[in-house]
Amino acid sequence: MAELMRKAGVSGWSVTRQPMANLVPSGKCTECAKPVGKPHSTGCLMLEEVPSETGSKLVELDHTTVLVEAPGVWGLVRVDPEAPYGFRHLGHTTREVNPVAIEVRAEVLADILKNMPGAKPAQAGPLWEGAGAFVSVRVPDLVSVGKTDTLDMRAVLVNSLVPGRGSVLRVMPMHNTTQTVLPVVLPGLPGRVELSPEDNKDARITEASEGLDLLTRMAEQMEETATRLLRKKMSVKEALEFADTVLKDKAMPTHSALQHQQYEDRKQYMSAWVKGETLMPECKGSRWTALMAVLFHAQHVKVVKPTADARRVRATSTLFPKQEALNTTQIAWDLITQGL
Repeated sequence: MAELMRKAGVSGWSVTRQPMANLVPSGKCTECAKPVGKPHSTGCLMLEEVPSETGSKLVELDHTTVLVEAPGVWGLVRVDPEAPYGFRHLGHTTREVNPVAIEVRAEVLADILKNMPGAKPAQAGPLWEGAGAFVSVRVPDLVSVGKTDTLDMRAVLVNSLVPGRGSVLRVMPMHNTTQTVLPVVLPGLPGRVELSPEDNKDARITEASEGLDLLTRMAEQMEETATRLLRKKMSVKEALEFADTVLKDKAMPTHSALQHQQYEDRKQYMSAWVKGETLMPECKGSRWTALMAVLFHAQHVKVVKPTADARRVRATSTLFPKQEALNTTQIAWDLITQGL
């Protein structure tokens, strides 16, 4: 687990609280007390420390800045070799404890690895421009979809370093054929295990137990629902209408020729999926196939700028949307499971 986080670049961040202060323009030089717009006193050291770009000898606003302490507020700073001076500001807090490091929280996943036969470390990576990170454990061969398809389960720990966004443990099924993840909340199950904001070992033991329970219960319910989706037939026309509703990418008359072509390409390969001409032929003509085709498009195919970073952002934004209302997978799941 430690090696996975190290390779993903999310370990060793050493986030600490540092005293905060406001930079306030006082209107007078902090060395010679002359007001803005007036000449500095002869020999004023400010002209040497912060010389004017124009060579002026007059007091400028930058020469009047004073530090005003912010009592009870700390800045959150983490080590970042690529940032100026080797540190990056993440936000601020009024809590008198440092954020819990992902290496510490990963003890929850270590417990799951110990208690789930065949479980292995999966993936890890940064989130929210370095204000958080995730690390996951994969539990294979846990869910069968009918007798033709399979899902693995992933326990995903999301570690936040800033206030207002809690750290959680989620369970996300992963479709083996397409390597597509389903970050959904199922009816009657908690969506996540909320992790303690404190560095509390006893709390982590409880969190690991709750995570194991959620993983087991979700695997059972996912197997039942996915199998019902597999047995529920869906025509190509219905599947394309479903995709249009979820993806909202239908080309309009005002769109460019390229957008129209991209839309037609998406329709063609999705039609081929539903007909069983490409991936998942044994699942053809089912709601399950239509669902996986839509999610595969959202996570892997949806057009982005041709850069590795853009592809990474596309993938992580579908797994960790800024708002639940933007969770494409949940929208698709809720729609496709209606009437089962």
